[in-house]
Amino acid sequence: MYYHILVPLDGSSLSEQTLLHVRALAEGRKDVKITLIRAVPPIYPTVVEFGMAHHPSEMEDELLRLEKSVQEYLSAIARELAADGMQVQTELSRLDPGDAIMDYAENHGVDLIVIATHGRSGIGRWLLGSVTQKVVQAARVPVLVIRPTD
Repeated sequence: MYYHILVPLDGSSLSEQTLLHVRALAEGRKDVKITLIRAVPPIYPTVVEFGMAHHPSEMEDELLRLEKSVQEYLSAIARELAADGMQVQTELSRLDPGDAIMDYAENHGVDLIVIATHGRSGIGRWLLGSVTQKVVQAARVPVLVIRPTD
């Protein structure tokens, strides 16, 4: 049995497909806690646009706006799940996605991670990396990987 399910979301409809599986796992169980997590890595001041470096305070303001938007997104999904009787919380991390997922799982008693994969292979995976692959390789708990549906 799983009692604390971690669900990484990146704002894509693909990542939200995991919610169908999470609902099936938690339906009718009051002893299951679901944590929705999203990573918003820091924006570094090395970004150059139109030949001008961004001022650090502008970048911090942009990061705060992004974090507010992400928290609203997570809260909306949490409300939907809570309306179905599920115990849900949200977590926003400033770490890179793979690190955020692993850090949270290791430090908060998570016993299942439900994550989507874009299904890339070959050069696409090499160029873009795979958060899911990193999580599967590093996780100390079971990982349920959801592939895209057409």
